[in-house]
Amino acid sequence: MSDHEPLQRVVPFFFSRLFYPLVFFSSVGVGLVAIAHGWNYGIVSGALIGGTAISLIALETIYPAKRAWRMTFISFFKRDLKYMVAGISASAAISYLGALAALEVASFRAGFASELPLYLSLPLAILIFDFIQYWTHRWMHETTWPLGGLLWRIHAGHHLPDAVYVLMHPVAHPLNDIIVRQGLNIGLIWLIGFNTDTVLIFTIITVVGGLFSHFNLDVRAGVLNYFFVSTELHRFHHSADLDESKNFGIITPFWDIVFGTFVYRPGRLPQRIGVVDPAQYPPSNHYWAVFMLPFRRAAR
Repeated sequence: MSDHEPLQRVVPFFFSRLFYPLVFFSSVGVGLVAIAHGWNYGIVSGALIGGTAISLIALETIYPAKRAWRMTFISFFKRDLKYMVAGISASAAISYLGALAALEVASFRAGFASELPLYLSLPLAILIFDFIQYWTHRWMHETTWPLGGLLWRIHAGHHLPDAVYVLMHPVAHPLNDIIVRQGLNIGLIWLIGFNTDTVLIFTIITVVGGLFSHFNLDVRAGVLNYFFVSTELHRFHHSADLDESKNFGIITPFWDIVFGTFVYRPGRLPQRIGVVDPAQYPPSNHYWAVFMLPFRRAAR
């Protein structure tokens, strides 16, 4: 593994080894308490997600796994903020349509999973959702037939940044959010019929895990890497080396393990983040050029 870059900064043991499981499982615990006491699910999930994001941004500023990957004033205002605004707008539109569909489905109590207890419905939701996510995500990266090329051009914007940190997570084409994230969410959660308790915990796990997956800090998740997609796994998905840019799962590495695309190299960083040949793509901070990628031919 000499071709991989070692981590560059010493991190206090608590933040390296304990912070991730503490925040992750505490967030799930708060969700369970909210269910037991009938708290407002929207407020609970929003507070958890917002508090987690602020904490991670502060920590990666102090203890970056790689200084070159740190968010800067320029990277935030010239790139990240543009994608955040566009992504939020797209998500809001599709979420509104999803809410209407959810009300319609709920009125008929459709879906086989609506009556399952949480301890069964939650793992089922994660495995089904991530199976669809895994193959959609893998097709985006590996297929060359016409639809695969289109999927890659929709997804490529998320891989153009040459660094991984919390607030680069929204850097993506709006269609990537609508089709891959929100679209699959709605189809799974509502049409299959998972109840609101399952949706709450599922959302907490998905979003908190997503924030950690792009975290620029030396997080050592240990055995948890075999159950949930952590920082250590997802940063290799962003590698510019095609031999290691695997780990297509979003929530769990289960399907990566099953289908042989699991990459786990503890204590190491990818040599380079981004696409194989950046010269064939627009710079990631050129929002409208990235926006037009799905509508033209592009190198893989």
